[in-house]
Amino acid sequence: MKDDKHHEKHLEAYIVQKLTEQGWLLGSSEHYDQDHALYPEDIEEWLKATQPAKWEKLVAMNGANARKVLMDKLEAALEKNGPIHVLRRGFAIAGCGQIDMSEAAPEDQRNQKIIDRYAANRLRVVPQLKYKHGHQDAIDLGFFLNGLPVATVELKTDFTQSAEAAKLQYIEDRLPMEPKTKRKHPLLTFKRGAIVHFAMSDSEIWMTTKLAGENTFFLPFNQGHDGRGGNPPRDDREYPVAYFWEKICQPDAWLRIFHSFVYVEKKDVVDLKGKWTVKETQIFPRYHQLDAVNKMTEDAKANGPGHAYLCEHSAGSGKTSTIAWTAHDLVKMRSNEGKAIFDTVIIVTDRNVLDGQLQDAVQQIDHQEGLIAAIDRDKSSKSKSQQLTEAILKGTPIIVVTIQTFPYAMEAILTETSLKDRGFAVIIDEAHTSQTGSTASKLQATLAMSSNKDTAGMTVEELLEEIQKSRVRPSNISHFAFTATPKHSTMMLFGRRPDPSRPADKDNLPESFHKYEMRQAIDEGFILDVLKGYLPYKTAFNLGKQIADDKRVDGKAAKRALARWMSLHPTNVTQKVQFIVEHFSKNVAHLLDGQAKAMVVTSSRPAAVRYKKAFDAFIEANPQYKEIRALVAFSGKLSGKDVMHSDDDRISGETFVCEEDAEFTESNMNPAAKNQDLRIVFDRPEYRVMLVANKFQTGFDQPKLVAMYIDKKIANEVDIVQTLSRLNRTAPGKDQTFVVDFVNDPEVVLDAFAKYDSGAKVEEAQTLEVIYELKEQLEEQAIFMPSHVKAFREARYEHGSSEDAQHKAMYAATQEPTDLYNTRLKELRTRSQQAEADYQAAKAAGNEAGMEQADYERRQIDEAIGQMADFKAGLARFSRTYAYIAQLIDLGDPELENLASFTKLLSKRLDGIPPDQIDLSGIRLTGYDIQTVDVPGQPDPEDEETDLTLKPIGPGGSPAPGSLPVYLQELIERLNGIFGEAAPLKDQANFVNHIAAITRENEIVMAQVEKNPKEQALKGNLPGAIQAAIVRAMGSNSTLAATLLKEDRQSLGIMTNLIYDMLKNGSEIDLHDLDGR
Repeated sequence: MKDDKHHEKHLEAYIVQKLTEQGWLLGSSEHYDQDHALYPEDIEEWLKATQPAKWEKLVAMNGANARKVLMDKLEAALEKNGPIHVLRRGFAIAGCGQIDMSEAAPEDQRNQKIIDRYAANRLRVVPQLKYKHGHQDAIDLGFFLNGLPVATVELKTDFTQSAEAAKLQYIEDRLPMEPKTKRKHPLLTFKRGAIVHFAMSDSEIWMTTKLAGENTFFLPFNQGHDGRGGNPPRDDREYPVAYFWEKICQPDAWLRIFHSFVYVEKKDVVDLKGKWTVKETQIFPRYHQLDAVNKMTEDAKANGPGHAYLCEHSAGSGKTSTIAWTAHDLVKMRSNEGKAIFDTVIIVTDRNVLDGQLQDAVQQIDHQEGLIAAIDRDKSSKSKSQQLTEAILKGTPIIVVTIQTFPYAMEAILTETSLKDRGFAVIIDEAHTSQTGSTASKLQATLAMSSNKDTAGMTVEELLEEIQKSRVRPSNISHFAFTATPKHSTMMLFGRRPDPSRPADKDNLPESFHKYEMRQAIDEGFILDVLKGYLPYKTAFNLGKQIADDKRVDGKAAKRALARWMSLHPTNVTQKVQFIVEHFSKNVAHLLDGQAKAMVVTSSRPAAVRYKKAFDAFIEANPQYKEIRALVAFSGKLSGKDVMHSDDDRISGETFVCEEDAEFTESNMNPAAKNQDLRIVFDRPEYRVMLVANKFQTGFDQPKLVAMYIDKKIANEVDIVQTLSRLNRTAPGKDQTFVVDFVNDPEVVLDAFAKYDSGAKVEEAQTLEVIYELKEQLEEQAIFMPSHVKAFREARYEHGSSEDAQHKAMYAATQEPTDLYNTRLKELRTRSQQAEADYQAAKAAGNEAGMEQADYERRQIDEAIGQMADFKAGLARFSRTYAYIAQLIDLGDPELENLASFTKLLSKRLDGIPPDQIDLSGIRLTGYDIQTVDVPGQPDPEDEETDLTLKPIGPGGSPAPGSLPVYLQELIERLNGIFGEAAPLKDQANFVNHIAAITRENEIVMAQVEKNPKEQALKGNLPGAIQAAIVRAMGSNSTLAATLLKEDRQSLGIMTNLIYDMLKNGSEIDLHDLDGR
């Protein structure tokens, strides 16, 4: 007897059994119409059950041809509009009217007719579906909804083959059109036949929505296992993929996917000839998206408004679609009696491009008119506040706002008395960057004064208590926060505590409601691991100063000034531009069929402008790179004075030279873009490089981005992960990325990714007492007294005063501490200047004891100045921290509410400390080099010394603030040591001249150079003579000689070309041209 128990047919039979047990109908290929790619019986039975009058009309008009007419008209509708449109909106037949092809689940239980129509939906599975005329070729499973094909499945068993074999079968054998005969197979045709195709084994599932031969692109549809790809083994001995028939194909769940999830994403794309077209992609939810939306909406329906949901999904995980599906589900959510649970969903995003994508996705899912409005995109003469209030009052279900506009939405919700009984959902995109938490807190505080409560009868204490209570999340608002990189405060504000009735503590720490971790996304191949192509470099500077120091300067200010001087130096910019263009040309440009792109992250807006000028100049001077065009992205405008460098006219020729009043904007530096959105322009094939300054480092989705060049110190781990993750999107043929980092410590970069690799972790709750620690720090300085705070309270919150009178009284209440602070600061700065003068006088007199005494006095004074600056910063820090902490708990201390308002206004009145003006006119760049750096090993999460947890905020402040004075020359010497040894430019020139002089002694070489073209001469004795000359010259510079002979053999070829030119022209490098360099 043949033993075939390990064959896939047994898995197929088991799946069919499980589906039919759930109510699926069992079909066969003989009843499948191959020409129309439809299951006629189900179409007819659906129509008879739900629209009998229309079926009768069809029969009356066409008799025995009724079914054929129905099939032909349906086929035409599918060809024109696609299956998603036909399923949701039906199609029309003259004389019969509109024919509905499915019924979505009823929102509530009030309409029995809709309930009955929904129950009439027919789900059918057809095993071994033969889809070709005259062939026995069969797809393992075909899924139909009311006779329309919606999915196919190719099965493999791990006993014989994997899911990869099923993918390969789709790619090689399931072609929408036969290559030789050109016969089309409508079942497999994009936007005509089945919407999704699954490649499945016992352990894994993958899917695609477009079969296109070798260009077919599969996505994982797995649950994930221990933070990685795949599926977990089952304790009940079921298949690991059993969730497919248990959860996904459960009839209600399956119907919900096609009514509430699938849609066609449309993007404008341009080809190499500049022709624009619309690229369409059928979107079927990934498993993590489906799971997240279902779990959030199920919880929201069960518990109503007033809760928080933190969705921690990796960058590049499809958050736009997840947000659209969540928003649509929330506004359609009803109680069984028909009452909306959420009357309005407000989506807060800082990504302008999201507006259009969201509107398009939601409109396809539900074609209800006026379902979604984007306030910042609507042209109106009315203010944003008026537009929002009107949209909310008239019941617009979904409103998209920016972070800047969000306060107006909160104000409308909290101050309109007619809205107090409505439920609201606030969906926050990129929650780690938004200030929506503190914004909401501030505006919730207006509730006490602007709602239907009678504030006129309250005492000041009662009013403050009411405002403080209102800062805690209102019971009619739920927050749904999406981010790949939550901060500790994000976890505290939006995370879910295991026991919501207790505050957060070590045993009750907040967690993300749903996770799709970076490591799983990488493991599944959904995003790329950008660290695999991480290449750290170090920029080595040697600086010299020609002018002797005659005074000391503030150490911190001097470091900042020197760092800016070095980053904007023409040599630094031009050398890095050359490095970037050459690296891009050699390693990146040919990828993705010549369409790969790169981003250059610059340190500042002036740096971005200078990079663009240098980039354009380099391309013009090197026409072999003319195909590499760049765009520059920065906000606002800059003057010529802002972007100038003192060495511009001495070193760079005309590249950077400009008038002081010249104006630089994103528009005039990208003239060919014609003021279009640069995200769209960058998608054009001629633009290969985007130079950015604080733009497009989060939320920017460009799959063709393959390389990133970083010339900016990135501030924190969230920004590091977000910035580098711009590269992680997949695209056909994209299997590698490059990150060239000139600035950041590789260890810091690796630690940042390790922190979010398997999801953010919190090990300690936010200490709520931090607000009192801050208060004590401020009071220690004795700048303000309780009497000042009391006077401010009376001025701010007493009733009966006009706004003008309140303003005057608040100003008076803060006057005395303002005068005290500003006077004390002025005196300290005067004393500091006198102490420095005493130091210089003692130095001139050779009085070392006097120098020590003056230096000691200045250090004491500067520490006091630092404490003053720390006090000013602490005022603003107290206000911000209070707004955060007050959302976590009702503090029960109304005086803190008043103090927060007082400190915020007082900080605005106190003088700042202007930075020292650092004179850099005598500084010269004497050496420059770009050096490789070894990449350290990945952090080990199991190592006890490795701390990858998020940390709560502390009170801040410095135990000994202030900056010590230094001589600029001393600082330069220290910096030269830090940056590493770069070969001085004069030394390099001397060495080259020495090599040329030795080579000239060789008569045979000179004859070959003089009598032959360059190409021929380089094949003669010249290369060997130059190597011999380098060995002879080793004594003059052994380091450079070793570099040429051992460490960097490519540079020897460059040197040979240079020496040939010098011998041919009888020239040498003029050392006077390099003075100061």
